[in-house]
Amino acid sequence: MSKIQKLSRREFVRLAGFSAAGAMLAACGGRATTPEEAAVTLQATSAVPTVITERNVRVAVGAWAEQGMKDLLAKLDFTRQTGINVEVVLRTDTKETELTRLASAVQAGTSPYDVIDFEDELTTSFSQAGYLIGLDDLLPSDFWDDFPQAMIDNHQVWSTHNDELFRVLHNWEMPYWFYRKDWFEEKGVAVPTTWDEVRALGEVFTDEETGVWASVDGLIKGAFLNVYLAWITRQAGGSPFDVGEEYAMALEYIHDLMYKDKVLNPASLQKDYNQQNADYLADRVAFMRQWPFFFDVARNPDNAAWFADDKVQIALPPAGPGGPQNSTYAAGWGFGIVKTSPNLEEAKELFKLLIDKNTAVEAVKTSFWFLSARHSVLEAAGGEGVAGPLKMYSDAGVVALRPHHPSFVEALTIIEDTAAAFLTDQVTLEESLQQAQDQLATL
Repeated sequence: MSKIQKLSRREFVRLAGFSAAGAMLAACGGRATTPEEAAVTLQATSAVPTVITERNVRVAVGAWAEQGMKDLLAKLDFTRQTGINVEVVLRTDTKETELTRLASAVQAGTSPYDVIDFEDELTTSFSQAGYLIGLDDLLPSDFWDDFPQAMIDNHQVWSTHNDELFRVLHNWEMPYWFYRKDWFEEKGVAVPTTWDEVRALGEVFTDEETGVWASVDGLIKGAFLNVYLAWITRQAGGSPFDVGEEYAMALEYIHDLMYKDKVLNPASLQKDYNQQNADYLADRVAFMRQWPFFFDVARNPDNAAWFADDKVQIALPPAGPGGPQNSTYAAGWGFGIVKTSPNLEEAKELFKLLIDKNTAVEAVKTSFWFLSARHSVLEAAGGEGVAGPLKMYSDAGVVALRPHHPSFVEALTIIEDTAAAFLTDQVTLEESLQQAQDQLATL
């Protein structure tokens, strides 16, 4: 939709002056102009052509979120309400390519989009580089009343730089602990609640000859292994980036699960999440840590012949030395505005709508990509789908803060490389820790 550009008082006076002069010259050239003719001449010559300007804004999302975003914007009737045309565009598929893309655009003083939906890994890089605008002035005064403390803490660490907010989360979820209830009942064993109880399950479930393991994960380097390392180290009560006692304990525990206790399939180090899920669906896994998308994967119509509720149950994660409050951590995706947006004012209008409490309610009804622990969102979700486990985890107080590093992307690569060397028996634990400390010190 377009709008009519208003004429300023200065422009009106200037154009009216030209018209009056024209009327006077006409009078000098012949007969006198009557007042009525002069009025008609002034009115005709002072009329300004209508100037139509399109108002546009582009929002970049991942391919998996494209339809959900389009459906949400259609429900909100944003274009008719504001006169702003919205184009949903796809961002690149990895954090590295997206960082390169936006860096080049900002340096050129432009941007391929105005609003972007982006993950934790990019938030620190974008905000520190100055690619985004601060958002605090765009929030209503009661905005944070709708958020649990765990989400507020996450924003303060992950979405804030120099006390300025650069992203607001719409997706906030954590790895869940999926398990085969039917297998546990068949074996007569209880769901583990501690690390030591997990260790004992190798003897119960693992059968290497048939390819069945108690557990599997997606641990290939490149946005996979570091996630698991952070999860286990958080259970130990620390952060991998500190390379402290807790991280050493976590690495040793993972190594034992693979080679000593025969719980975690060592082939996990060559698997991504799709391969991990395939193992579970092929009846080769008794339990696993996985992000909530597996809830829907298991229920996909393609898996209808396999699926049963007791095959895909979710329990609280086994607690480590760090206590139950560190059993898992949440990660998120959220909206921010590019500093060099060609449509900055329109981007602000769209952003304010997307983070609104009422929008959040409509959004989660549209797609579970917009699921978070906001009070209004969980109430609207009503415990359906994966919203039930999210509420269970939130109410149990087991969701900790995701380990953070000021140079997160670079740091996670170091952690992955040095940990993988130990987990594949290329170096000792002490050598792996020393290499991690030395390389992190250069950041």
